[in-house]
Amino acid sequence: MNKSLTFICLIILPLIITGCAQANNEQLTQQKVAKVGEKQVTEKPDQSWQQVTVKYYDFEGGFYGLVSQKGDKLLPMNLAKEYQLPGTVLRVQGQLIKDMMTIQQWGQPFNIVEVELIKLGKANLGDKF
Repeated sequence: MNKSLTFICLIILPLIITGCAQANNEQLTQQKVAKVGEKQVTEKPDQSWQQVTVKYYDFEGGFYGLVSQKGDKLLPMNLAKEYQLPGTVLRVQGQLIKDMMTIQQWGQPFNIVEVELIKLGKANLGDKF
């Protein structure tokens, strides 16, 4: 009986402690980082506003990307047509989309939740609308 109790304490107890520690570590983590090419984009649970510039890239079929003041590359999944002008400056709030691959292979997919216009860009004759 004593050997059974020792076995339980040596095997089961560490598993329980490890499980609790992992759950506690996940709760304490407040920032997640997604690697984008050579840069890292920090995702905060309470996404704060960030200023971005809209850029048009004429490869992989052509697409609009957002470049933040820090140089983060965000691939917007829901950028409204009225803001799809190169040089447009916006304040956006949103969420990074994890585990999603795109044909553009540029930037981190990003879902815009709120947007404020700072400056509207100008259409180039070569842009697709």
